Amino acid sequence: MRKFVQLCGVLLLAVVLFAISAIAFPHLMRAPEPPVERPPQTPGQIIDNKDSVYHATIEYGVPEVIKHNNGPLYTYIRFPQAGNSTDVVIADWANGLYNEKLMEFQAVQADDSFSIGEINVHFDSYLIDNRYAGILQNGDFSYSLSMTPEEIVKIFNIDLSNNTFLDSTDIIDFSQAESLVTMLYDRTLVEYPATAPYLGHINENWLNQVVIGDNGIIIVLERFKYLPDTFPTLTVTLPYDELGSILLIRNEPPLDATPTPDVTPSPTPTPTPTPDQSHSDPDDPDDPDSTPPSTPDDPRQGEFDPSKPMIALSFDDGPGVYTDQFLDLFEQYGIRATFCTIGNLVNTQKEALVRAVEMGCEVIGHSWDHKNLAKLDADDVRRQIMDTSNTINAVTGETVQMFRPPYGEVSQTMRDVSADLGFVLVNWSVDPEDWNTKDSNEVYNQVMIQVKEGSIILSHEIYKSTLEAYKRLIPDLLSQGYQFVTVTELLRYNHGPLTPGHVYYSGYQD
Repeated sequence: MRKFVQLCGVLLLAVVLFAISAIAFPHLMRAPEPPVERPPQTPGQIIDNKDSVYHATIEYGVPEVIKHNNGPLYTYIRFPQAGNSTDVVIADWANGLYNEKLMEFQAVQADDSFSIGEINVHFDSYLIDNRYAGILQNGDFSYSLSMTPEEIVKIFNIDLSNNTFLDSTDIIDFSQAESLVTMLYDRTLVEYPATAPYLGHINENWLNQVVIGDNGIIIVLERFKYLPDTFPTLTVTLPYDELGSILLIRNEPPLDATPTPDVTPSPTPTPTPTPDQSHSDPDDPDDPDSTPPSTPDDPRQGEFDPSKPMIALSFDDGPGVYTDQFLDLFEQYGIRATFCTIGNLVNTQKEALVRAVEMGCEVIGHSWDHKNLAKLDADDVRRQIMDTSNTINAVTGETVQMFRPPYGEVSQTMRDVSADLGFVLVNWSVDPEDWNTKDSNEVYNQVMIQVKEGSIILSHEIYKSTLEAYKRLIPDLLSQGYQFVTVTELLRYNHGPLTPGHVYYSGYQD
């Protein structure tokens, strides 16, 4: 009898708690929204804007990057500079974004000193009739305790005849918004069928974010604003030939010439210093219960002299506007290096990457979009590695089963996934912080101070200052007896067969 009374008491208490929850937290009692159905994905398969192999489109401007490699606020903000008066506005936005998010993150750190944050922003740019440029910046900001990354979307449309920025009302005739909304509804339904239950409230406010694209105007449906947060930011292109009088631009003749890009790096922000964080421990042991597959032989093995000290140059975050100039330099001195490339940039510089491989250099992956892979789950890590590797292979015909993690950050998940895929992870032993100083003399000095036999030197091919530094470094290092080999050659010569899933930092014999 006593047990029966106790059971009744527990049930009564549960009912009371449920009733209180329903009153105090009604949003928790709602039926969940229907999930977005997505077919299973394999590497390289295009599904939609979130899961697709997204290749950056860069028709206007030269990519400039605000980068902070050491944390705790890891930063990669890519934006275009084209050598005209609009550059300063775009650069100011990018620098302002960094400083704004830095202040927000520092407020988070005041409550949680161990928090790690990340800003990751990319762009697509379109050039139409040499007269108009459309730029779509898209990315996110997140930190350790944030439930959902904060979406970052910024649009620039430029009339290159007078270097003025255009609003949506300069591009489309809002007096015909009803027709345009109907077109947007139909197109969205075709491209993203899963949005059907949520298009009932579509209206002209959905037309506020317009990008001048190469095939039509691009309507940006930003996440959280128009559709449930189960959807990413979506883009829908409405073809020019279907717009008729709705379109207010493109009636003028094209300009005779495209803008001349100015590839001088723009000023970088001056943030409040934040604590540096060391990279992963190179002595952290691999999982003893796993037997990783051996790494296949690299089909391109250069010649080197075992009696001479070896070092390996590695260049991150390309390909970019200076890649060919680096290759000219390497060709001049008969050396080779390793390029750690961003997957979504590969198709913007195909010829340069093919040339690199033909010269005996190697091209490896550096993630698809420079996300901090140490924060991602196994499926996302696998996608980042394989989509990048597949794209490199499609362009160069070769694949080196090695990749460099962004920021040098490594998690056990990354080790496990790369071991399963047969990839090794490679970081570095010499870091002149060229991304930070952008000073050729400082880069030169730091390399000369830190370099020794077996070093893997980290640099970035996207900075002119780095190129200028290596014009001095290469002949001076050669005069000291060093020979330049690829990272794969250095590691295999010093470590023998490489172990997938292991992180290598140098050719040092520890």
